[in-house]
Amino acid sequence: MLKLTPKEQKLVILLACLLVFGFVMKFVLPEKEPLQITSKSEAGELTNSGTENLPIEQIKQGDPSAETKKTIEIHITGAVANSGVYLLEEGARVYQAVEKAGGPLEDADLERINLAQPLYDGQQVIIPRQVTEGLSGEEGRPVLEKLSSREEKVNINMATQSQLEALPGIGSVKAQSIIKYRQENGFFSSIEDLLNVNGIGDKTLEGIRELVSIY
Repeated sequence: MLKLTPKEQKLVILLACLLVFGFVMKFVLPEKEPLQITSKSEAGELTNSGTENLPIEQIKQGDPSAETKKTIEIHITGAVANSGVYLLEEGARVYQAVEKAGGPLEDADLERINLAQPLYDGQQVIIPRQVTEGLSGEEGRPVLEKLSSREEKVNINMATQSQLEALPGIGSVKAQSIIKYRQENGFFSSIEDLLNVNGIGDKTLEGIRELVSIY
């Protein structure tokens, strides 16, 4: 039988302890997942995935669809350089339509319209011309023709209070009522809609029917 020296016996015991300790570490303690090291470039790609081609505003809001602006078509005519149908952004004003049409002519009477009036789709904007008063005979005939033309009618969708008050039977109270109705209910779709305004009846409407327009 092999005899071991005391020193060799200690080495054998130490080796046996190490084996037991290794067995415990392997089967008793849970295994840890290996640490995955990701480079900065790879981390940046993961962070920006799906957003690198989107505008900053969309990334902030998380909205994948691009915001599109609505447009309207209007017809502008009268005392402008280039009458016609133009495409404008929703919410555009009358002055922007005038600019789009090449600007006003020299005889345009911009004091008679509201340049800040918002436009709506399908609207016709008529820029009035200046009218020379006090003419008679042959010289006065063109003035009478202008006064009876559609351009000289009061647009109830755009008229100011003073313009409305100039109509027969429409004082300051009724003019304010027309503007208030327009602000609360939107533009008039027909002249008959004036009957919905407080204080305006059939008699008043008939007195101004030929003097007003909705375009």
